[in-house]
Amino acid sequence: MIGHIHRNHLAIILALGILLGVRPASAIAQSLISITEIGPKQSSLDADDPDGASGGRVNGISVDATSNEIMFAASEWGGLFKSADQGRSWTHVDGHVPHATWDVAIDPSDSERIIATSFYDGRVKSRAGINVSINGGVTWVRPTTTLPPKGFCISELEREEPSAFGIAFDSVRPNNVYIGTNCGLAVSQDNGVTWRFIDPTPEDGADNIWDVIVHHGGILDVCGDDGHLRSTNGGTSWNTAPDPAQGLIGGRCSLAVSPDEAHVLFAVVGETIFDSVDGGITWLRHYSNPNPQGRIPFVATNKRDTGTYDLWFGDIELHRGSCKTPSPSVNGGNKRCEASDSWAGPFTRDAGGHDDVGDILFETKARNACPLLFSSDGGVYFNTVTKTPDCHTPVWEQPIKTPQAVWNWDMEGVARTGVTKEGLYFGNQDTGTFGTEHAGTGNPNWWNDACCDGFDIVADTKRVLTTVCCSWTSPSTRLYISDPGLDNTREIGVKSYPPGRLRRFEQLDSIAQFGADSYVIATDKGVFVTTNITADPIVWRQLGRASAPNNACGIQVSRSGGRPIFFVKGGDCNGQRGSTLWRYEGTAQIGIWKQIKRPGGGQFGVYDVDPTDARRIIASDLGSSGDPEMVMTVDSGRNWSRLTELDRLMSGNGVFRYRTRLGPTRWTSFEGYPQPTLISFDPVNPDIIIAGAADSGVFLSMNSAARWKLITDPNNPGTSGTPHIPRPRYVHFDHDEKDQLKIYLGTQGRGQWRITLRGKNQRWIGSKPNP
Repeated sequence: MIGHIHRNHLAIILALGILLGVRPASAIAQSLISITEIGPKQSSLDADDPDGASGGRVNGISVDATSNEIMFAASEWGGLFKSADQGRSWTHVDGHVPHATWDVAIDPSDSERIIATSFYDGRVKSRAGINVSINGGVTWVRPTTTLPPKGFCISELEREEPSAFGIAFDSVRPNNVYIGTNCGLAVSQDNGVTWRFIDPTPEDGADNIWDVIVHHGGILDVCGDDGHLRSTNGGTSWNTAPDPAQGLIGGRCSLAVSPDEAHVLFAVVGETIFDSVDGGITWLRHYSNPNPQGRIPFVATNKRDTGTYDLWFGDIELHRGSCKTPSPSVNGGNKRCEASDSWAGPFTRDAGGHDDVGDILFETKARNACPLLFSSDGGVYFNTVTKTPDCHTPVWEQPIKTPQAVWNWDMEGVARTGVTKEGLYFGNQDTGTFGTEHAGTGNPNWWNDACCDGFDIVADTKRVLTTVCCSWTSPSTRLYISDPGLDNTREIGVKSYPPGRLRRFEQLDSIAQFGADSYVIATDKGVFVTTNITADPIVWRQLGRASAPNNACGIQVSRSGGRPIFFVKGGDCNGQRGSTLWRYEGTAQIGIWKQIKRPGGGQFGVYDVDPTDARRIIASDLGSSGDPEMVMTVDSGRNWSRLTELDRLMSGNGVFRYRTRLGPTRWTSFEGYPQPTLISFDPVNPDIIIAGAADSGVFLSMNSAARWKLITDPNNPGTSGTPHIPRPRYVHFDHDEKDQLKIYLGTQGRGQWRITLRGKNQRWIGSKPNP
């Protein structure tokens, strides 16, 4: 197995030890570890196509109102990032531990006070939801009063596994803060020190409020699962549309208000734009979406000259509409903004910024305030046009150092001769494919070969195979071959594709190599092999068509007696749901796929097969409704042993739920997830094994799973100096130095990492190095 994001370059020398609970690495004299973030800090493709990017999805951004210098960004999976130079360079905020973040806001009356919201973090005693810093983001607390009362939420799960969303400060009463949560509206009247919860619809239990705005002397508007509601008395009572048929539909949403009229509101729910000119009594669809997708759209308003303002809308692209306030103002009347077919823009790909917009940020305390920053799936971009009125037609540029929160779909390493000359390649959610031939250096030179969604990566010293989508013409997902370093990239011939559609948006591999020019690939029609990838056309043969597992994916290859043995999962392709595991011997087409079972279980999530011994398999067993079990077999599945120590460490000795119920999965879905995300044998020395979990860290065994060590710090990375690496998905092992082992990690949203292990008189190549 072998993936992902940004670099806040850490060079940490610490001792390798057994890490339990909140303890950082303890001293063991013979071993040293350095943990370094090595992902790309810029995209080389940006000038030609800004949809190639190195930032990763950023949902919310905020600026210090006193100076417009300090900025914060809330990334989708990589946590918080901070800039002290107007968004030109970004560093990770290590002290904020929850990593699936949604919004962040700087207190306009106290720039040292920051409030951030996040999705559930997997802990039994959660630290997610609402977090507050009073020292500019160095340290963070989750106030005890952010736990809703028992029986208040629509179900107890929302209370036990909290998430929080949009944040609003009251500009008139700066002590008042309002936050939408998965359990109603959280309200603080002392700058976030203490909180109470309000349910605008108490008849059905408190549920998701996705956005909140406070305006015009304290009027509150919220939207969420119950549609739109308004309060004019601080949340004591609420009003909604008298006729539900004319009200705002429920769902994930964004709200904005006219700067001139409290009764003029704008909203987007899903991919549909609404407005109300009567304070929410009726909601109409006056504006069509210029380019709908519904990733996470937003609306925002920006005051211009007297009686005018702009309506900014972001979905796939960013647009600006011109709006005018009638004089005198009336409650009701006509729509305020021009039709969307007249909106200016788009201001994304054609204006230097990545598509799939997240947020926009304006100057504070300025007339005709210029847009300063916007965020998207590509990270954050700053406006190079700084003077009004020209700045309202923005031209965006990538930062010098991006947040680097990219989401990997795959990663592959290639052993090359030389300490620094290691090949490393990865494909990302919406920002393309990256590669370097110098991953061992302190600052690798990365090449961003293509946008947009990069999936499978397979590489050796001769070539790199990548799959990329999404083309407007068939096939939507395409297979490319490149020279090392992603040089000379070309698509395979139209007659060279295997039957069916290439797989995409899956964390487990769909392509693997089993010989010099030999590859195996899974499509929606089955599993196919070729022994000559250089042929034109490529000839593919299906393996075991009559017995092929349904929805085969998650391909791995081992060898036994000189011939390849192929393994696939039949079902879940992300490692988060249990599904069957299958084995196929050799490359003859008439063979039989045989299921690998475990008594009483055998519904596997992530797994790995020793590439030198097909009998040895290690996996997460998700077959029961209870907790996962990490298990191992050394006889092809006839007997299994449970890795209880690894189970204990992955649950943090009870700190983390081993399987969440409402935890965030992909994008903004809340299906819950198991902790195990990664398991991998070192192909050079299979007694070395790396494991990873969504929330609880990265784990190492150097004696074939007999003992395990936690080598990252999921609890206090901001103070211990040991990084937290959440959601590790992929790994590559490098043995260039005989007394040293380098482990490269790719993640879902937290970048590329290099972990270096050294040992006095300790060889990493060979049999069973002592821990």
